[in-house]
Amino acid sequence: MPFLFGDYIAKFSLVPASPALQALKGTEVDLHDKPDGLRLAVEDYFATQSGEWDLRVQLCTDVKSMPVEDASVVWPEDESHYLTVARLSVAPHAAQPMQARHQEEDALFFSPWQGLAAHRPLGSINRVRRIAYEASGRARAERSGCPFPHG
Repeated sequence: MPFLFGDYIAKFSLVPASPALQALKGTEVDLHDKPDGLRLAVEDYFATQSGEWDLRVQLCTDVKSMPVEDASVVWPEDESHYLTVARLSVAPHAAQPMQARHQEEDALFFSPWQGLAAHRPLGSINRVRRIAYEASGRARAERSGCPFPHG
């Protein structure tokens, strides 16, 4: 989905950069009778392994072939290659106990609209996401008794 990138329109991509994470592509996770199987697999992995991801940006070079309002259109990489602008690194770490995690998570509210205006989300899908993010945040704040940060 497109965002402003300063004076430009861009799409962002976060892709595995470390060989160990890349090697996991296509690996199936056993979820049979494990409602938290994916979370547990991630926790097990990062208990002993690190990870790195590249944050990439694809700049819009032609609004006809790279529309902002139609999120179903894949922007052609032959017209604009992804550029790596940052690397996210995570060291091995133990997962926080579930009860403490739930309490902390209920107090959090993340929304791309809390960032800089120069990086605001664009397009119809992002406008709908804004409404969904705020409704979800308000519901969690009401349930947890935490104040809801507007925006």
